[in-house]
Amino acid sequence: MTQSRILFASYGASHINMQMPVMRALRRRGNIDVRILALTTAYSVAVAEGFDTIGFRDLLQPGDDIARAHGKRLAAGLDGGLVSVEESEAYLGLNYAELEASLGPARAAATYAENGRAAFLPIQTVGRAIDEWQPDLVVTTSAPRAERSMILAAGQRGIPALALGDMFLGFEWRWMADNAFGTRVTVLGESVRRHLIEKGRDPGSVAVVGNPAFDRLVSAETIASGQLLRERLGWQDNSVIAWTLPAVNPGDTRIAPIPDKLAILKSMLDRDPDLRLILRCHPNQKIDFGPLDHRFHVSPRQESVHAVIHAVDVLFTEFSMVGMEAALAGKPVVTNSTDDAIPYGSLGLTQNIDTIAELDETLIRVLRDRPTPRLDLLGAPPTGTATDNVLGEIDLLLSSRRKSS
Repeated sequence: MTQSRILFASYGASHINMQMPVMRALRRRGNIDVRILALTTAYSVAVAEGFDTIGFRDLLQPGDDIARAHGKRLAAGLDGGLVSVEESEAYLGLNYAELEASLGPARAAATYAENGRAAFLPIQTVGRAIDEWQPDLVVTTSAPRAERSMILAAGQRGIPALALGDMFLGFEWRWMADNAFGTRVTVLGESVRRHLIEKGRDPGSVAVVGNPAFDRLVSAETIASGQLLRERLGWQDNSVIAWTLPAVNPGDTRIAPIPDKLAILKSMLDRDPDLRLILRCHPNQKIDFGPLDHRFHVSPRQESVHAVIHAVDVLFTEFSMVGMEAALAGKPVVTNSTDDAIPYGSLGLTQNIDTIAELDETLIRVLRDRPTPRLDLLGAPPTGTATDNVLGEIDLLLSSRRKSS
């Protein structure tokens, strides 16, 4: 059988977690070569998994002097902690050079000053990865910059492309609903599919598959990892709350200040000697919570977030994807979300509060009553089946590709 090639693209955190189960399954088959353009923290994840991994630094070419100069300027001062300075320089430089070539120096500078990285859409740059490797299929997530660009670049070259929608497509629908975007798109549940169709997407090109990142939630090993975490912390007989923080920039008005919420949670622990708290930052961010005692556990990036979910009695988040995972695991979830991109409250997945003034009372009530999240309104396939569902979509596109060839 002819060896097929699939080029993936993903940035870190929830998006690489969505693609990894699919990539592992394809590797086990043995008849498909997999390569990934991995961004931010996805790079170290893909390398650790042993995949053929490239970054933006691998897309640099001998004539990219302008991009290199822009990269050094724009990356000046970055610490290279989670992403190497070399990769940051290549990413920023190539993106900015393409923006400048498209808009001209003055407009590019003004656009970048106003929008930052959101101004980037590096179609020509990521097209280099396609031209160099000549894949039979491109698979990305629904993310707005490099991944979106990869789908568009594949379309320009007549290569089939599959875009995996990770959550509710609160703003990603703007390109996911475009029938020229990708050969097919996948979504989390029927409610998301209806939304895309209402926005104009051809019903025949939208598949409800779930999210492969959630499949491990229902494995016996994952469920047991939560109990092991409680035992390691010595919290077997305690009530445990987790607070999982989304990645936000300073001054983001969608969430209340972190110190304000931490003060509320500390007050709850002071009143109830049985209560314990796990703090979990987004993997792309580091937050200093100040001095904490034995009643607190700051979950490190290398600790499985699924273990955290299964270790707790209630999970609190603003609009992190972890809230969705906890709901699918059957855990009671409290959200304080003003981000309509994740309609937790309207789907019955969480107990949503409008302001943090309600946080204390709501957490106490949810700890007492343990309300089960509703999953029927979401219309997702059974948890644990998403990877196989995505593989079915990939097989469909590869088969069509072979027939057309």
